[in-house]
Amino acid sequence: MIAVITSTLQPGNKSTRGFYNDNERLAQTLQTVKSLYQHGFEHVYLVDNSPSLTEADLQSIFTGSRHLNVYHTNQYQFDNKGINEILMLLLLSEHLPKDQPIFKISGRYCLTEHFTVPDFPAFAVKGYEYHSRNGAVSTRGYWVKDADKLQCFLKDCLTEVFAYPERIVGIRSLIKKTIQLAFKKPYIPVNASIEFAAANVLKRGKLNVALLPQLGIRGLVAGNNQREEIIE
Repeated sequence: MIAVITSTLQPGNKSTRGFYNDNERLAQTLQTVKSLYQHGFEHVYLVDNSPSLTEADLQSIFTGSRHLNVYHTNQYQFDNKGINEILMLLLLSEHLPKDQPIFKISGRYCLTEHFTVPDFPAFAVKGYEYHSRNGAVSTRGYWVKDADKLQCFLKDCLTEVFAYPERIVGIRSLIKKTIQLAFKKPYIPVNASIEFAAANVLKRGKLNVALLPQLGIRGLVAGNNQREEIIE
């Protein structure tokens, strides 16, 4: 059983830094690692896409964390940050051991006393109105059976995120597509959230999914200049 963490310790664009400074982001991520160890994860993998850091920097930052494997990747920073996370995880999946269950968690979230290891077929996740047309799943944390299934899921999610704006599913999307073609609009905004795209992928049935009532994680997010605790 292994855990993987996605993080951005030092966002490059100051306008996207949000409510937390770099020191706070690091402290929260260290707490993520600590909580994983406390709940029995012996091997933890972290991938970070901070523009100003290198892999050597990460190794120095986390030098006191035992059995932590760190990787760094330089990325174009999409407005849709879900795309960056998918690409980070795809990179990391190449380095994961085979045939071991994986728990993915976003950096700066921690496991709570309610965290348990579920019995699941191929994928386990918390859903939000999952079976509805606009259903979504949490991507802050989820379980997947092994690295191959993780790769399959991530590739399908990436395809879904980019393909969704091009779909024609009704008269409104037909009109929108016609206008785009008529005016030869060069770029289609990629607005589909990863939470929505992931739910669409999972509902197609390639992976046997268990919906969890809770993940057993919590973390602080910032919005409207105030801190808000998320518990899932």
